[in-house]
Amino acid sequence: MLAQLFMTVSLLWAPGVSQKDSLLEVGAEAPNFYLRMLDGSDFYSRDLYGETRSTPKARKDRDNVVLSFFATWCGPCRKEIPELQELSKKYPDVKFYLIDVAEDREKVENHLKTTPIELPILLDVYGKVAEKFKVKGEGNSLAVLPTLVMINKDGTIHFYKKGYEEGDEFKIEEQILKFAN
Repeated sequence: MLAQLFMTVSLLWAPGVSQKDSLLEVGAEAPNFYLRMLDGSDFYSRDLYGETRSTPKARKDRDNVVLSFFATWCGPCRKEIPELQELSKKYPDVKFYLIDVAEDREKVENHLKTTPIELPILLDVYGKVAEKFKVKGEGNSLAVLPTLVMINKDGTIHFYKKGYEEGDEFKIEEQILKFAN
């Protein structure tokens, strides 16, 4: 009985245990971020969704965006990425990006030699963007990969899910149809 009480109390006080804390809520404003792309170019999220950047060269058009956080070692990611590539061809008005979490450029480039990926890849070398999107907690906590986030043109979260199972591509497409219109 005492052990059960201790376990209950520790779960209540354990950081990151709450399901609400571990997910971004649908309808909430998506975090803004800056990352380098694998090709070395700059990526500003504000060039795609939400309020535009206040620089003269900033892109003014807004897009619906799909972000998938992944890593080269992640088995479920290797199943999801081809499905996302097919969906990106089917829905060219939706912008798809992969965000590699906590790996360096060389590791990703080596992975691409054996596993070609057509989608643009952003490098979140330090995992800070993954923290913003609650893919992982702060510091050295583990990420749940893949994590998929769909963001409306106005910058709000349309859909958010962690992990990948066979058949998820149908759920993802269903959500794309809802926000692409």
